[in-house]
Amino acid sequence: MKLIIIANRLPLKVNRNDNNEFEFIRSEGGLTTGLDSLETDIEKHWVGWPGTIAESKDEELIIKNHLEELKFHPVFLNQEQIQSHYEGFSNSTLWPLCHYFYSFIDYNAAYWAGYKEVNQIFCDVALDFIQPGDIVWVQDYQLMLLPRMLRESSVDMNIGYFHHIPFPTYELMRVLPQRAELVSGLLGADLIGFHTHDYMRHFVSACERILDLHFDLDQVSLEDHIAYADVFPMGINYNLYHDAPLLPEIQDKAKELKEIFGDRTLILSVDRLDYSKGILSRIKGFECFLEKYPEYHEKASLVMIVVPSRDTVDSYNDLKTKIDEAIGAINGKYSSINWTPLYYFYHSFDFNELIAMYNIADIALITPLRDGMNLVAKEYVAVKRDKPGVLILSEMAGAAIELNDSLIINPNDTDMIADSICEALEMEEKEQLARLQNMQRKIAKHTVNYWANNFINQLLNIRQNFDNINSEQVDETIISNIKSAYQSSEKRLIILDYDGTLSPFRKKPEDAIPNDAILNVLKDLAADIRNNVVISSGRDHLTLEKWFGEMKISMAAEHGAYYKNANGWQHNLLDSKPWNDEITDILQLFVEKTPRSMIEEKETTLVWHYRNVDAWLASLREQQLINTLIEPCTRLGLQIMRGNKIVEIKSPSHTKGSEAKRLMKMDNYDFIMAIGDDTTDEDMFKALPDTAYTIKIGKMSQVARYNLRSQSKTLPFLRKLISPD
Repeated sequence: MKLIIIANRLPLKVNRNDNNEFEFIRSEGGLTTGLDSLETDIEKHWVGWPGTIAESKDEELIIKNHLEELKFHPVFLNQEQIQSHYEGFSNSTLWPLCHYFYSFIDYNAAYWAGYKEVNQIFCDVALDFIQPGDIVWVQDYQLMLLPRMLRESSVDMNIGYFHHIPFPTYELMRVLPQRAELVSGLLGADLIGFHTHDYMRHFVSACERILDLHFDLDQVSLEDHIAYADVFPMGINYNLYHDAPLLPEIQDKAKELKEIFGDRTLILSVDRLDYSKGILSRIKGFECFLEKYPEYHEKASLVMIVVPSRDTVDSYNDLKTKIDEAIGAINGKYSSINWTPLYYFYHSFDFNELIAMYNIADIALITPLRDGMNLVAKEYVAVKRDKPGVLILSEMAGAAIELNDSLIINPNDTDMIADSICEALEMEEKEQLARLQNMQRKIAKHTVNYWANNFINQLLNIRQNFDNINSEQVDETIISNIKSAYQSSEKRLIILDYDGTLSPFRKKPEDAIPNDAILNVLKDLAADIRNNVVISSGRDHLTLEKWFGEMKISMAAEHGAYYKNANGWQHNLLDSKPWNDEITDILQLFVEKTPRSMIEEKETTLVWHYRNVDAWLASLREQQLINTLIEPCTRLGLQIMRGNKIVEIKSPSHTKGSEAKRLMKMDNYDFIMAIGDDTTDEDMFKALPDTAYTIKIGKMSQVARYNLRSQSKTLPFLRKLISPD
């Protein structure tokens, strides 16, 4: 077993030196550190772009031979692919979408084509060495299509995906023409991870509303696997940052910087140049602070470190120009011979310089307008050790959930930023230390190592659970065993549900008319005189008679309230339409409150359908309806049943279970098989003997012996069962 980490970039960069020779420089980012320190004996491999464009096949071979010794597998891209995939769809479409900058989204068909092409290239490189049983962990938004591409290969692997940036709300996600492909791409993974529960919630909502899927808590059953979504807040290498201020070279650098800035209170911000970081709002907030609290003039300064990023792109270049102008205006208005209000560094700091700045900064001001996590906040807290300091943090950063002892602000509220700076300046040292210690305890536990190990361990557990469940999947071996029992038997009872089992669900129940494939399978099953074939359905008997009345099969309608035998239709009715006007009025009210829902009234069952209702509204209304019905249904002795996007009110005197018991009394069967997809079919499975071949369609069952992943597999399974060879 291997662990294959697939990211847009390898954890190193290949550069050309002055002699046009390749240099290989290892990077030590948070992701690299966390994955390198995974507490596992599993062999680790990386797949990613090496950071350079090879100009020939010979150069590709040189790079590949060197990197594969390190278990790095390079993905070679040309300039056009980099432009369309990375600069294009990834950073000009997905990045602004996920960070809620709707107006910055660049829709370009060529970008999308390039994005798909590069995802496929990554897939092809990975599949060259992935073997059955391997674990694959895909990283971030540049590769959202890759999990599904890997899933569709013939290789049996366990796939994880982590989304490092925010996942947008459905209302934003729906604007993308490619929304379905992107969400489907992620659902190729067994485990999809996010920094916060909000991002996970948005993802689940997108799946339900775009693809018409239904999550059961954290999981959704798909045709070929079960996908799980969960939250894994990313951490930092805590010990590295916490212990760094003890190093002599950093102490010397901190002393040097302190002499440069003097004894003024320092407010520090560190960002990459990006419109999502809220840099302009922060500058305005600081300007507001200077206006509202003149007593702090010449006493406090803001130090802004902005790391260059994509400043050749128009939106980024415009942002830099506005930042330069805003800073110039503030310093021009407020500075004096002895005081610079705002220090601005437009370049990256090396590790020692950055740690020294964290160490001497009295306040960290971190105000992104939207951020997946923001590790700078955690780095600042770790570096402070036992020195006082205050973290001011945007509520829009993923880190705000964990670092709730910081001063949480709305980054769009300049007055709030100004007031928080003042509050931080006036906060007693004892409170500063208490807040820092609380946050340090959290991030010391939830490190990047913890994050990586937690994700991989959960992925391994999913694999183990799947292996346990997989023994109950209807595979070729189980089909062979069932077929052997079928062929050697003389009296067979075969009970089949209809909607969701023989036929797929339709938006309108009346459209689920049996096609030729369904009718032919039933005809062939019924042609064997040893078979008693029964359709046991929640549908009314008139519909079943219309569809199957000419066939030599038995039927049970409305969960056994009606049944058809050789003497025609019979009924078990104790009370036709046992509900009253109060219950009918309740359902009618919910139809009016819930667009696209409907009521179906049968002789013994009243059904509220919500298959075509928006997923979020359906979930809300379903629970509201059940809560409303409990009291009147209890008074009348009626049963409330949740089904597949339906709520049923019926008498408890007849169920699919009671119908199954009635059928078994008719003869001594030596082969019994029942197939169904719904909670109502669980009653049928429970009523049958342990030796029966009970098969649940879709979601796993605690009662049925076997599982078929999807309705589309039912007819092929029955065909294999009755085929002579």
